Amino acid sequence: MGRKSAWVRVMLVAVGLTATLMVTGLLAQAAAQGRKVPVQPSELPVPIEKAFREAFPKGDILAIQKEAEGENPGQYDVDIRSDGREYEVEISPEWKVIEKREKGSAEEAPGSPEGKKWTKSFGQENCTFSSVGRNRFFILTPGHQLVLEGPHVKVVITVTRETKRIGSVETRVVEEREEQDGKLKEVSRNFFAICREHGDVFYFGEEVDEYEDGKLVGHSGAWRADDKNSKAGIIMPGTVLLGARHYQEIAPNAMDRAEIMADDVTMKTPAGTFKDCIRVEETSGVDAKEKGHKTYAPGVGLIQDEDVLLTGYREGKMSRDQKAKHGSRRR
Repeated sequence: MGRKSAWVRVMLVAVGLTATLMVTGLLAQAAAQGRKVPVQPSELPVPIEKAFREAFPKGDILAIQKEAEGENPGQYDVDIRSDGREYEVEISPEWKVIEKREKGSAEEAPGSPEGKKWTKSFGQENCTFSSVGRNRFFILTPGHQLVLEGPHVKVVITVTRETKRIGSVETRVVEEREEQDGKLKEVSRNFFAICREHGDVFYFGEEVDEYEDGKLVGHSGAWRADDKNSKAGIIMPGTVLLGARHYQEIAPNAMDRAEIMADDVTMKTPAGTFKDCIRVEETSGVDAKEKGHKTYAPGVGLIQDEDVLLTGYREGKMSRDQKAKHGSRRR
């Protein structure tokens, strides 16, 4: 009995020491993998600062960390503030911006895949809105028109010369006419305005007319940002960040969302080949089964919506009064 008890005690001590060493090793490994060191702005290498400044020329540095050990040693994580918003920027040891993402107010939607969250607070109160303008991928110049066609479908999107006031904001009316097999299916009048400070194009609502055999049969999907429990979303951000997610519509019956899936797309359409395009995945907070993909080209706008492709477009022009009122600066 005495020899057996002693042997058992020895084994228990050995097991305990082994477990302690394993835990200590795992903790040390985890610490090494996640170890980052703070860096002062004055210590930031010139090539890293140059890469950061190219992404955000007017950005103010809030904090800098350098990954000392782990998967990406030498990577810099920079928190910045630009145009009243905060961003996280990852810069590789080779001085290239790996990722830019906005640090905004985001909310996880019920039934969201993989626990995804979409930004729904945009600092709209800090914007000076204009019904005329443009950012890189969305144009609100009167007369600008896109024609997209696919199997049995034709869609014509026109920036009209008409405006509509939604709440306190004067918006631009953009008409979208959809035909199916040559027959009018839907006409929507969409209300947009651009934030002059950030270049974000906000979506303030739409009026919808649905047709069957030439007769008006419904208005489903209509909403306004000044209705109860509704507010404007962003149809196209002024700064496009890969992986960013945001609400486009925020209303009880309209909760469309967008995620930037790619920012280096080249797409061939009947209207031409377009480079440096972005691809957007759209889903719905109302219908979890709803999903679609669109592609936007710089200086043009929408060039693909599922199997519908751009077949022609024309650029709009601002009148002399509009130039004087809204300016003609391009982003």
